[in-house]
Amino acid sequence: TCARLAQLARVVAGAVPTMVDQLASAHPRRVYREAMAMMERPLLLHALNLTGGNQLRAARLLGVNRNTLRKRCRDLGLEPSRRPGRTAGLAP
Repeated sequence: TCARLAQLARVVAGAVPTMVDQLASAHPRRVYREAMAMMERPLLLHALNLTGGNQLRAARLLGVNRNTLRKRCRDLGLEPSRRPGRTAGLAP
């Protein structure tokens, strides 16, 4: 519902100042990149888990192109583990 999404937005907004402060200390000049990776990694993992590792369905769920999803997974070190004949989730 809209109320739950608004509450979630407030939680995220409340966490941002602490996250920026900590990232600025640990990774100066990379705050944006590191912050986005912190959000993107669990987002992509969850979408892939919801779709049983199906990248096309995960990309559709997220509203991105499958190639974009594959590139972002590769960039974040979320390479799919391969079983003979199918992709089964992600390697840790």
